[in-house]
Amino acid sequence: MPRTSPSAININPNVRCLRIYPTELTKKSVAELKTVGLKLSQDQAVHLARVLLAAAQDWQEIDLTAYRFTPRRSDGTYQLTVTSQRP
Repeated sequence: MPRTSPSAININPNVRCLRIYPTELTKKSVAELKTVGLKLSQDQAVHLARVLLAAAQDWQEIDLTAYRFTPRRSDGTYQLTVTSQRP
């Protein structure tokens, strides 16, 4: 059985979620919003946890971007992207 090093692990940083709150139809302005929320399935939560754990091992800061205005047409899920500004 061949062995694989940990550096060979590739994790997709594009995570999906069921919903992002507040919804795109909210009447409040961004300045009025005190919280944001994400609704995740079990599989989506595990995927996000894995991506955050892998990113936290190398990055000092992590940015999580949620695209609340653009659901995917095929399944209606929303994109979450984990990134970092690295020097």
